[in-house]
Amino acid sequence: MTNLMNNSDVTFIVGKIKVIVHTPSLETTDKENKRQLAQYLYKLVEMNNKAM
Repeated sequence: MTNLMNNSDVTFIVGKIKVIVHTPSLETTDKENKRQLAQYLYKLVEMNNKAM
């Protein structure tokens, strides 16, 4: 697998899940960034609930 990370990527651990947030390749609005972050967080919570 190729390493697609660069210096601007953010990596953090949520329970047993490693989350890598890649730097967007296109300019996005703050509103769009918040919407996407909310979707990711919802998916994490959903995955956590299924694992329990």
